[in-house]
Amino acid sequence: MTDQIDSKAAREKAKQIAEQRRAERRLRKRKCVLCGVEESDKAPLGPHPDGLGPSCRDEQGCNSRRAAPR
Repeated sequence: MTDQIDSKAAREKAKQIAEQRRAERRLRKRKCVLCGVEESDKAPLGPHPDGLGPSCRDEQGCNSRRAAPR
């Protein structure tokens, strides 16, 4: 009987951890793979043409940020 209770508690704990990780992933800001700027309403990210990940839609602005010293 206690084995069933322990396993049920472990499953519930695992569900809570998984839901917390999903919520954190949804709230995390995406960054451009080329220049590193974070996504915002003013700077939405789109797919990179080569499939590298999210990148700026404004190619000229992205290139200027990459060329600027950090």
